Amino acid sequence: MMTPDQIRSKYLEFFESKQHRVVPSSSVVPENDPTLLFTNAGMNQFKDVLLGLEKRDYLRATSVQKCIRAGGKHNDLDNVGKSDRHLTFFEMLGNWSFGEYYKVKAIEWAWEFLLEGLKLDPARLYVSVYLTDDEAFGIWENTIGLDPSRIVRLGKDDNFWSMGPTGPCGPCTEIYYDHHPERGDAAWEPGFDEVRFVEVWNLVFMESNQDETGEMTPLPLQSVDTGMGLDRIAAVMAGVDNVFKTGLFENILKRTHFLRTGEDIDVAAIYAMPEFASYCVVADHVRTSVFSVCDGAKFGNAGREYVLRRILRRAVRHGRELGFTEPFLCDVADAVIEDFQHVYPELRFKGDEAKTIIRNEEKHFLKTLDKGIQLFDVVAESTIDQSKKTIEGTDVFKLHDTFGFPPDLTEILARERSLEIDWTGYKAHMQQQKASSKKADARYTNVGEWEILQEGAADKYVGYDSLSATSDVLRFRDLGEGKVEICLRETPFYAESGGQVGDRGTIVSEDGMLELHVLDTKNTPAGITHTVEVRNGELSSSRLRKPVTATVDGKLQFLTACNHTATHLLHSALHKFVSERAFQAGSNVSAARLRFDFSFDEPVPQAKLEAIESWVNARIRENTKLKLHLNVRLEEAERMGAMMMFGEKYGEEVRVVEVPGVSTELCGGIHVSETNDIAYFRITSETGVAAGVRRIEAVTNASAFELAADERRRLTDIAQTLKVRPNLIEDRVARLIADNKELERKVTSLEATNANSAASDLASQIVDVDGISLIAAKVEVADRDGLLAMADSLRDALGETAVALLAAVVDGRPALLVMSTKAAFKNRGLKAGDLINDVASYVDGRGGGKPTLAQAGGKNAAGIPDALSAFEGAVRARLG
Repeated sequence: MMTPDQIRSKYLEFFESKQHRVVPSSSVVPENDPTLLFTNAGMNQFKDVLLGLEKRDYLRATSVQKCIRAGGKHNDLDNVGKSDRHLTFFEMLGNWSFGEYYKVKAIEWAWEFLLEGLKLDPARLYVSVYLTDDEAFGIWENTIGLDPSRIVRLGKDDNFWSMGPTGPCGPCTEIYYDHHPERGDAAWEPGFDEVRFVEVWNLVFMESNQDETGEMTPLPLQSVDTGMGLDRIAAVMAGVDNVFKTGLFENILKRTHFLRTGEDIDVAAIYAMPEFASYCVVADHVRTSVFSVCDGAKFGNAGREYVLRRILRRAVRHGRELGFTEPFLCDVADAVIEDFQHVYPELRFKGDEAKTIIRNEEKHFLKTLDKGIQLFDVVAESTIDQSKKTIEGTDVFKLHDTFGFPPDLTEILARERSLEIDWTGYKAHMQQQKASSKKADARYTNVGEWEILQEGAADKYVGYDSLSATSDVLRFRDLGEGKVEICLRETPFYAESGGQVGDRGTIVSEDGMLELHVLDTKNTPAGITHTVEVRNGELSSSRLRKPVTATVDGKLQFLTACNHTATHLLHSALHKFVSERAFQAGSNVSAARLRFDFSFDEPVPQAKLEAIESWVNARIRENTKLKLHLNVRLEEAERMGAMMMFGEKYGEEVRVVEVPGVSTELCGGIHVSETNDIAYFRITSETGVAAGVRRIEAVTNASAFELAADERRRLTDIAQTLKVRPNLIEDRVARLIADNKELERKVTSLEATNANSAASDLASQIVDVDGISLIAAKVEVADRDGLLAMADSLRDALGETAVALLAAVVDGRPALLVMSTKAAFKNRGLKAGDLINDVASYVDGRGGGKPTLAQAGGKNAAGIPDALSAFEGAVRARLG
């Protein structure tokens, strides 16, 4: 039996022997492609090549690509656990031709690899082609020699592939494997049994580009894009028809079971368990979470972050089915890291950080889950009280959207109470939400078309060595509102990456008649893209056809570099003073300030923040010269102890930034030459930004000195106001606080005296109502606390069984208070909350509280007399 590792290697070796360049997998978080939530196919990283926007030094490529299909056009999330072949995370084996070979070689090599490389039985292979693709049908029949009865024509839904609503697309031919030939002659026709016949390889012939309107235009090149899911072909090679029963999942399933029971058993026993589907969901979703977080994704409430959160929560929910009540996914993640780190080294570099982030998210959701169950109980009881059998779709949607409570769990709990779910209403709310999301995503729509001036890839950054460069303009487009985007053949402008903002500066035409102000620099599908506005001259394609001079604003870049190097020092300080598991979870570095997010469960004490600040400044004063290690292989960077920064993507070779003796990190950003350039470091805030994530904001250099000067000015102003020297401010403030507390004590004492006196006066107004002492009176108080004090004083005067309504006008609005003694509540059933609502309507208000004390506010102070008059009647009505 061939293992998944052997299949990966054999596939890459086969196509490398066919002169294909072996290309590393790209991140599962798409780089600068807002049309995708996740990388969903191997071709995503070649999108610009297929569109003709980028050229590479090879025309054939092969890779094993990490993919996630959990949103958008390709979404398998809800099928995981229900299907034997669907996953949210999988590995795609792929090979590409960029305008070189086409259908014949693509089909021939696929057949050769399956029959000769994997030794599959051709009698178990079947093929589909696009409905009108006679050429592909002819190649299978005449060149390969496949019986026409084993070839089926399918329509656009099945055999026309696109990566999403827009982008490269084309007809495809697919190869299927028959898992159950023992069932007799195949009925190979549209509508075939997709459980028996499982698609293992898809060969796409990229011919068109689809825009937002659905219109298709021919691509500049006819290219080949193929994909074979490793999980499915691994199942074929293992002789099983379930992707979870392969070596890709064995260790993960066993780890889950061990955490559940403490038993180390044969994986076949897990396959036979009634709970196997929940084991599968946990295994798949943990893989997705680990790979996503290691590639910089986060958990959140919108877009990709929300999908990732939903995936983890679905895993937690199935964990509950297995009996887990405490965080466990982070421990299952160890098995994922063990199994895949030799193929994807980012798991080795970032695995600990990913586990910490997953643990924090899991802990947060477990609290949400418990709260959700309580909220569900309220909804269910209300439904039953109304003699209904169906929980409203509105309630199901609210539990899901507002509280993160999975609708499938709502259905399970409802079934336990013999209730049903209004799925139609729920889906209507979901459709409305999706429509709103699509409307919000309109910000990604391109404003104008690119005007191509010269061919080439706009991806050469030369800014490490110089702040200025002369370069060709490759393309530009008008964004409207005076903004233009420009791509250069080479640029000194750093494009926003790894948390560092893009450079600003100027681009000047060769004749000096056009000056563009660079507002921002980003990586986009078109390459390194400069957003500019015209400062002098008139923009024209003729002027841009000649070389331009691009110059970075050196002052802004230097201040940005100070803040960037300071984040590395801060990262080390957090490990030293807070926790070794305080890993970076995001950053933003500009000329004005730095922001650093890190995984930690609770606020950092002020004393530790001061220690961090002091330590970083000591490292700055040491004036250590930074060491930049260029073109370091990932394995060597690991041996150096380098930390990866979340949000930054890495190739086979990386750049390592070292502050000797302090910090070693993989980073492509701009840094100072020596630490003393930073000059001064000041923390300005420490806050929580998400469950298990804290944020430190800080300033350095000029901004830090400005902060210190501003604080000194404000301290001087305070000293002058208090009429003391600055060094005596603390003593003076302490005395003022003590004096204020004494005044508050005296006021409280006076209010209590007044309340006692008023209570004595009110005692004469007691009315007996069926053995209950009752008072309803308007009183004069300064605030609601005075109303409470009055009630406390009155309680002793009323006796054991009594009720009272006190009314007052506080800040121009009516305030009501109802008090019911314990005897009146327990023996006579008079709840203060009921009585307050009986009379609150007279002041246009509502109230609530405990059975013995309730309060209400209102809008109509003129209704107070009516409320007081109605109180006795309300008490009599409650007594029956």
